[in-house]
Amino acid sequence: MTSTSQTLVATFGPDAQGHLVLLNHPTQSATAIDGWKSAVFGTPFMAAGLYIGWVATNGSRAGKQVPDWAIGIFAAMFFLGGLFFFVHGLLGVARKAAYQREAAQRPGEPWLYDFHWHREGIAFSAFDDMLKRLMAALVWTVFLIPFGWIGANEKGAWPFLVGAVFFGLLGLIFWYRWAAMLLDLLRYGNSYLTYDSFPYSLGGALRARLRSPHHVSAIDELTLTLRCVQEKYITTGSGQNRSTNVVCYELYKEVSTFNRDRLTGLAGNDISMEFRLPTDQPSTALVATPPTYWEIEAKGKARGADYQAFFLVPVYKRS
Repeated sequence: MTSTSQTLVATFGPDAQGHLVLLNHPTQSATAIDGWKSAVFGTPFMAAGLYIGWVATNGSRAGKQVPDWAIGIFAAMFFLGGLFFFVHGLLGVARKAAYQREAAQRPGEPWLYDFHWHREGIAFSAFDDMLKRLMAALVWTVFLIPFGWIGANEKGAWPFLVGAVFFGLLGLIFWYRWAAMLLDLLRYGNSYLTYDSFPYSLGGALRARLRSPHHVSAIDELTLTLRCVQEKYITTGSGQNRSTNVVCYELYKEVSTFNRDRLTGLAGNDISMEFRLPTDQPSTALVATPPTYWEIEAKGKARGADYQAFFLVPVYKRS
């Protein structure tokens, strides 16, 4: 099972209700498998990683064609990958158990236990996004190094080298996107959205204030999008070629745009926004797997590095 956190395959079409896929949209789901299934799924990979590590450190050299450091890379990949699924599954189980306890004590107030909301507002860390992209690029590159070594040093293993070079070139996309995120961080810094009320109610008004980013005067146009997103686990292919991806569908959207003149006058001040919330859309359910949630995307077009930030907003149905 695989999930795409930042990039979606363009072949995914609308869902049964005609909702469009959001391409290249960050997901709240870390992967397309949750709970005990995720923990069980990760266990054999952890075991394989430990065994491969034992071979690299304590096993006999007899029959080894690959150096210990290369074996160690494979061991780390297996173990850390399995550990991710194992921990992710256990945390999901604990979170749902806590949700059920809180829901029994405070029925009708899901905003108190659905997500760790801060009543004042929410931050978007461009630094965290940049770091995640850097880690993805590093993992991809390190994973290919042993294959490249085998192809360059073992007789008749040149296909390994060709494959490593080919996928290494594809991996330049990771490095390019990391560089773009780094430029975004250096130019605009982190962002913060202040809630004017908590929570917001379906059928009511959503008023919030975006802290003006650094160098806001360099942005030619800023688009603020209120959006309701529903994630789904979509399985494609069959047999050994089957894979499951996290796909984001846009259930609702409303857009507000600020031109360059308005932004210049707001330099150093908060950027206020107001949206009307519909009554016929789902409530936030971030604890669900997969989740449904409301967000505000701030996207600025500029010369050089563009600005982009995503903010979750607490929109619930109040009885």
